[in-house]
Amino acid sequence: MTIDSKTKTPSDQATDWLILIRENPEDPSLRSAFEAWLLEAPEHRREWEETCAMWQALGQMPSSALEALPHPAGAPPMRRFSLTSRLVGAAVFTGTALCLLLLAGPSLLIRLQADFVTDTAQSRSITLEDGSSVVLAADSAMALAFSGDRRGVILLKGEAFFDVAPEKTRPFTVEGGGLKVEVLGTAFDVRVGGDETAVALARGAVKTSPDRAGAAEHVLAPGGMLTLDHPSGGITVSAVAIADIGSWRQGRLHVVDQTIGSVIEQIQRYHPALISIPDRSLANRRVSGIYDLNSPDQALGALVDPYGGKVRKISDYVRVISRL
Repeated sequence: MTIDSKTKTPSDQATDWLILIRENPEDPSLRSAFEAWLLEAPEHRREWEETCAMWQALGQMPSSALEALPHPAGAPPMRRFSLTSRLVGAAVFTGTALCLLLLAGPSLLIRLQADFVTDTAQSRSITLEDGSSVVLAADSAMALAFSGDRRGVILLKGEAFFDVAPEKTRPFTVEGGGLKVEVLGTAFDVRVGGDETAVALARGAVKTSPDRAGAAEHVLAPGGMLTLDHPSGGITVSAVAIADIGSWRQGRLHVVDQTIGSVIEQIQRYHPALISIPDRSLANRRVSGIYDLNSPDQALGALVDPYGGKVRKISDYVRVISRL
């Protein structure tokens, strides 16, 4: 496995390696190829460290992970290491793998818990054992919790649209993002994000209850949407057009009074690059609109352009959104 060194700069090569190792931390052929590349030239090491530092500055890599990289102050330049020194190469790779596992750890843990997962820009239709159907959105994960007297799923991350088969003796529950949704037979959408969890009802009725003591239950009617704000614990109930609920299944993201940061998080599931928005005032701006998930870069531009934002392509794998 190699990185294109003829048409890409060392900086782009470093980014490519970071993505590859993050996705395949235990691949032995990748390990060998990365060792050879890192020890090939001093500029490769410099670009690798600068790439990790940039990811840290963007909030995508913790300080502890960056410190795990082999770049102590005053260390001799890389050219003094022998290319045949496998021990040195192994130490470099181990530190790097640790760095990237810290970055990918939560995602890996979710995958280990999940019964169903999807990748970027991939959705999946699932028929459950009771006849209920689920459409799992891109970059999402779901675990089953069925038993003799219970029908349930746990939405670990992302979004899903549920069409539940009626069964009076066994209610159907969906848990995730601090909310529990209970139904008998209905159709609804659940989205679990970093800052909020949202439930929107297309048909029937659902009862929602926050996962905390003393919290009030809410019953939604068709066209109702309940949003739980994670930082504050506040709950908002609003109205949404039924036709727009789960519109991501047709490649459209319909947004009503959400923050730009939350919308970017949803677009991220359809974009192969890492998207960062360091400007919190821009990220917290509330917007409404319809965005094309089949063209995520255009969707990002349409989202932030009206508010003075610009999508900057750092490499094939990184987008940074900032003010003009």
